[in-house]
Amino acid sequence: MTVEQRVIRCVSVMVQKMSSANVRAFPIDRQMVLVREVAAKLGNLHGDTATSFWKATARELLDLAMGSGRDAASASNEVRRFFAAVQKEMHVLTGEVA
Repeated sequence: MTVEQRVIRCVSVMVQKMSSANVRAFPIDRQMVLVREVAAKLGNLHGDTATSFWKATARELLDLAMGSGRDAASASNEVRRFFAAVQKEMHVLTGEVA
């Protein structure tokens, strides 16, 4: 199994922890357990592996948001807010509080 396959598998497990009811009731950018898990994982990855991990995460979250009834624009905005939350958490983890 390649690193990329392991990363995608890890993302799938994290996203599966969220039910569609949680996404509707609680925006993904406020699901701090998921934000922290993704930030920690990204903090340990570099280059193409980090990019692949983020793209896989964003794709799965977008699909999940759209599957819960959001239109494409709303789902994209939610993934963008999640990305901002992950970046903020990464700054906290590295001691570079934004």
